[in-house]
Amino acid sequence: MKRWTRLLVCGLLAAGSTLCLAVPVDAGDEKYAKLFDGYDACFMLYNVGAHKMMSEYNPHDRCSERLAPNSTFKVPLSLMAFDQSLIDQKTVFKWNGEKYDRPEINRDQTPRSWLQDSALWVSQEIAPQLGEARIKHYLDGFHYGNQDFSGDPGANNGLTHAWLSGSLRISAMEQLAFLQAMLANKLPVSQAAVADTKLNMYLGKLDGGADYYGKTGAGRHKMRAADPGPSKLRDGWFVGFVEKDGQQYIFVSNLTDKQIPGPSAKSAGSVILKPLVLQLLNERFAK
Repeated sequence: MKRWTRLLVCGLLAAGSTLCLAVPVDAGDEKYAKLFDGYDACFMLYNVGAHKMMSEYNPHDRCSERLAPNSTFKVPLSLMAFDQSLIDQKTVFKWNGEKYDRPEINRDQTPRSWLQDSALWVSQEIAPQLGEARIKHYLDGFHYGNQDFSGDPGANNGLTHAWLSGSLRISAMEQLAFLQAMLANKLPVSQAAVADTKLNMYLGKLDGGADYYGKTGAGRHKMRAADPGPSKLRDGWFVGFVEKDGQQYIFVSNLTDKQIPGPSAKSAGSVILKPLVLQLLNERFAK
């Protein structure tokens, strides 16, 4: 038997207003539980125009748990960089020759490939140019999670590591509010910065023809928080939005391993999560 509850969804927008929605939640949704078997997970699909949650999986209030944003932080960092005119679409980030595990980032990057290929080294060039004070000012204006950009305790590495399983934390609910404010042009950045960032988030078309935009993120669960040593539990994010027939729909999802994966488990959390979310989106927007 399905057990229905009601959840009050609240999001603080950059303009200072608060969005609260009472939405039905199927706490025993077997479909989601089966899809995300083996993981603590969250999934939300929100209709921007109708101000309505279309679909949600939020067991044990998972969507309110703050995780490190990891590479999803490239979205707000892109907004900051475009807004400050540190970059434009013609910018070329010169690769210094250092070899990384993923060959696609071992080359010069553009603002689009930075997001598409998730080139960490570009983020670690941009953040110091912005500076900690300016980034904190933006994070406050974005209402972005706990806004803690200090980095690892005593390491003085916030400008290169705060978002990497580190001090900066954000919940799925807060990611939803942030993306909603971005799409509504209610963040304290120029509309051009939003337009450029959205353009670089474009990933293609779903099976039914809808356009979708997004950013993944992957890391280790609380790797630099209270744990005595590096965690082997994987975190994964996939956030973004869909455009179809003039309407916009925000999706936010994350997961964490319930148990330490075996030695043969090589995939990052985002690599696991993204196809699961695309399955849900393709089903929803099939027509």
